[in-house]
Amino acid sequence: MPQKKIQLIIRDSGLASRRKAEELILHGRVTLNGQVMTDPTVSADPEKDHIKVDGKLLRPPDAVKSYFLFNKPRNVVSTMSDPEERPCLSDFLKPLKKRLFTVGRLDFDAEGLIILTNDGQLAQKLSHPSNKIPRTYLVKVRGTPDDRTLSAIRRGMSIGEGERIGEVSYLVIKRQKTTTWIKVTLFEGKKNEIKRIFNKIMHPVRKLRRVGFGPFKLGPLAVGTFRPFTEEETEKIEGLLKESSGKSSRANRTNTSGGDKKS
Repeated sequence: MPQKKIQLIIRDSGLASRRKAEELILHGRVTLNGQVMTDPTVSADPEKDHIKVDGKLLRPPDAVKSYFLFNKPRNVVSTMSDPEERPCLSDFLKPLKKRLFTVGRLDFDAEGLIILTNDGQLAQKLSHPSNKIPRTYLVKVRGTPDDRTLSAIRRGMSIGEGERIGEVSYLVIKRQKTTTWIKVTLFEGKKNEIKRIFNKIMHPVRKLRRVGFGPFKLGPLAVGTFRPFTEEETEKIEGLLKESSGKSSRANRTNTSGGDKKS
C-alpha cells in the first residue's frame, strides 16, 4: 500500500477526524514503530508499519471498502459493545463479520438510519459539522404545537447550555388529538439537539426516527436489519468526496491569494 501521512491513516481508521488526529500527534500520543511522532506530515505504510495511539495498535483499513445501511431499533446502544450490557449494534451485525464503525450515532431510545463503513474518508465527510450534511428525522411530539409556537424553531434558537441551533427546517406531517408528527432537518449534530429543541417549546419528543443522512435514505428497510449500499448509493459516495476535495482546493487557493494580497 502507498505511504500516507500518519494523520490521514488515523483518520481513515475511523478513530478521529484529520484535525483531531493532528492534535494527537502534536501531543506525543502517537508512535510509529516504537518512536514517538510529533510531526503530522510524517508518512507511513498503514499495512506494514506499526502505528499506536495511546499505546493501542492501529489496525490497517480494509483494502475493500464496505458500506451498509442499518435501521437501529429503539433501546439499543449505537456502539458495538456496552459496559452496562445493554443491547448494542453487535447483537444485530454479527453476520457481517467485518470490522466496521458507525457514522451518525443515535440516542438509546431513538431509532432509524445509521451508516456502517470502513471508509474513514466518507465517515469524516458525513460527520464533520463544517460540511453541513443534512440529517432528516421524523419526530413525534407531545401535544399539537401551533404555527406560532413552531416559528421559534429557527437558526440561532437557544437550546440551553450556551448552545444555539444552526440551519434547521421543519414540516408538520400530521396533527393528531394529543401528538404531532413533524419532519425536521438539521445540518449539525449537537447532543440531544432535537429533544432539546422541542423541550424548549414545551412539546417533548415522544418518538424519534432518523430517515435520511445526506443523500442516503432509510426507505423501507425493516427495523433491526441492514443492507449493503445499492450501486446508485455507492456512486453518490464519489460525488460527496469530490465535493469535499473541491472545497478544500478552493480554500487553499483563497488562502494563497489572500497571502499574496497582504504582501
